[in-house]
Amino acid sequence: MGAYTAQIDSGTSTSTLRIAGAARAAVLFLEEARCCVQIVFLMRFLAGAAVCAGGSLAGVGPELIAPGVCWVLATLFTYGINGVSDVQEDRLNRTGRPIARGDLSPRAAARLTWTAAAGSVVTALACGNATLLAFDLAFLLIGYAYSAAPFQLKRSAAGTSGSVLLMGLLTYAAGWTAAGEGRPSGSVLVLATAMSLWMCVVGAVTKDFSHVRGDAAAGRRTSVTAWGDGTARLVGGVGALLIAGGFLSVAWHGVALLVPPAVVLAAGAVVVAVLCWTTRGDAARGRTPYRAFMVTQHLVHVTLFAGLVLSA
Repeated sequence: MGAYTAQIDSGTSTSTLRIAGAARAAVLFLEEARCCVQIVFLMRFLAGAAVCAGGSLAGVGPELIAPGVCWVLATLFTYGINGVSDVQEDRLNRTGRPIARGDLSPRAAARLTWTAAAGSVVTALACGNATLLAFDLAFLLIGYAYSAAPFQLKRSAAGTSGSVLLMGLLTYAAGWTAAGEGRPSGSVLVLATAMSLWMCVVGAVTKDFSHVRGDAAAGRRTSVTAWGDGTARLVGGVGALLIAGGFLSVAWHGVALLVPPAVVLAAGAVVVAVLCWTTRGDAARGRTPYRAFMVTQHLVHVTLFAGLVLSA
């Protein structure tokens, strides 16, 4: 009887440990996929739905839950496979993410990555929206091609920026199609274009400032390793100001809903431009231009949502 009880206790303990291990792996996977990036992709998706619905939160309801889950799973796949593919580079760049620091095995991360991809496709199919499914498959394909062999678009500045631009546009497009709207409105086209260019020109360049060691070791021709640090910083800073200025000009002359977000982007662009210049040669502050880029795009979307709430 004692032996039998011991077996039950042992089995229960093993099961509990497995569940705890799986839960811990899932949490670490979310960290690897960069929660701040996941949040902003969801904000882009919701912005596409809200702005396309005539600038109203009426288009953001329970019917967006399943499409939203589909898109979150797709972005988890994209950043998960990036972490699995970039282990050596991330260690050299000292990113401190779970795989690089040895807390999450690449094999476990890969399983979660492909589970997310499968879940995204299944959810898109369940939504019964053929356009959303097409956008989802395109996003997954670009996410895979960006990081994994034989494509590895991340190896060149053009491949990186092009991939990021398309993923941004697809996310806003997925939002408006999930909201049941037909042709996208002018306002959502302006928002999607401006913020996708912000990702393409500013984010894709400033992220390279702190990744030089790993990128060079991997033979990548990124903005910094291909153009040089000074040119890359010029492109990132001037690009930020030009995109923000263009967005503000278009919003000011015809899209009142987007004026407050455009003002926020302009302020953030000034900060990014200043940091691109003042952190040159400062390894300790190498990530600050990218952080300013990231904070700015979060604030742009928060400002947009706040305006929608106040105008409701």
